[in-house]
Amino acid sequence: MMKKFSILLIFTLVVSRVQAQSVFDQMNNWVGSQLAESTGIGAYLFLLLGGVLASLLPCVYPLYPLTVSFLRNKKSKLGKFAHPLTYYFGLALIYFIFGLIASVTGGAFNEILRLPLANLSIGLLLIILALATVDYLHLPFFGGQLDSKQEGLGGTLLMGAGAGLLSSACVGPIVVSILVAIASNVDGVTIGLAATAAFKMMLFGFGVGVPVLLLGVFGLALPKSGKWMLYVQWVFALLIGYFAYGYLIKGFNGLGLSDTVGFYLFIGSVLVFLAAFNLQETGKSNQLKTKVSLFTLAGVVGFFIIGANTLPAGTTATAPNQMAIESSSENIEQKGELTWYLNKEAAYQKAAETGKLVFVDFHGDWCTNCKAFQKNTQEDKALNSALQNAILYKVYDTSPEFEKYRNDPRFPELKVGLPFFLITDGTGNVIYKTNDYTKTEEMQLFLN
Repeated sequence: MMKKFSILLIFTLVVSRVQAQSVFDQMNNWVGSQLAESTGIGAYLFLLLGGVLASLLPCVYPLYPLTVSFLRNKKSKLGKFAHPLTYYFGLALIYFIFGLIASVTGGAFNEILRLPLANLSIGLLLIILALATVDYLHLPFFGGQLDSKQEGLGGTLLMGAGAGLLSSACVGPIVVSILVAIASNVDGVTIGLAATAAFKMMLFGFGVGVPVLLLGVFGLALPKSGKWMLYVQWVFALLIGYFAYGYLIKGFNGLGLSDTVGFYLFIGSVLVFLAAFNLQETGKSNQLKTKVSLFTLAGVVGFFIIGANTLPAGTTATAPNQMAIESSSENIEQKGELTWYLNKEAAYQKAAETGKLVFVDFHGDWCTNCKAFQKNTQEDKALNSALQNAILYKVYDTSPEFEKYRNDPRFPELKVGLPFFLITDGTGNVIYKTNDYTKTEEMQLFLN
């Protein structure tokens, strides 16, 4: 079964490397755009609606019937709905915490979630949860047994919170829109403001969890448990593994590795794990073999990390088709055909002389999406051509100028985190702004 799981996971990753945006993504983007314009009860309705629509995303919705089947098999003295309801409130709880932290810290938590180490840690945690789901690891709080008789609800609450964290990766546009609205009002943090912000995020979480509520509490009776549940668990573990892969790739990107390198590192790790698992004695339990295999994999990874940091650096050959040739001075950073100004005065002076627009890229070396956009500027020919029509100004998060922009009430997005992009005229008037690095077509419309 472990072989089948790994083969299915690898196949899923290969097939899903290129995905088209679904109609549900567009609906979520629309709801997110309405949040900033809605006030009063309308804003709260949009939050709930946004969560419901987000629950229909292809990367979120399949989890719910599988999860409900798993939860309905768990027993509780409080009744058959105890675990589904606990899971539902656990999912909303994680969004409540998001809102609370966002209001208190001005989005610092969101920045932490973009760090390479944070993404790698979340990815590894999800791998462990995937293995626990199919009983290849025993986590006391998780209770992964198919016919679990555990009545405690603590593990179910944690499962719900974990699902909320999982789904947040798929519903980023709306989550960011809510956090931006919260961050724009953090001039002075009060108990009332923090409670309101947390309540708004919790409403969104309640919307995301609606399928669990409908299926687990108000839905029709699910089929009786049996051997088919084993396959349900494996499908559930496969989906968790897919999400883990996404977080790991983001972490690898943050460390300066490309998607392709990250992909092969992941596949190589799966193969090392499989080899270590299958070379052990057949009499051992799956849980013990999994622990040994994980320690073996950790040893192999540690060996290469130590080697990479201790062996003398050799001469690295430059690929003949490498487009990005980097050079930097005090005020200029050259990447391929694109010249980025690092000094605001120099950039706007050049814009005044040429009459061109100014494209501002707020960048952090730790920000994986910032690096993804940087990569797109070289590989996307249409974007590259459009950027050549403007004066390019890059603001690193370590520069004093970054804090000035961050404290500007026109840009609450910077209080949530990076990336963030601006298009202004030669005098600094804002023409366009976004924190979504994938909206390159919209950027091109303004730049062209």
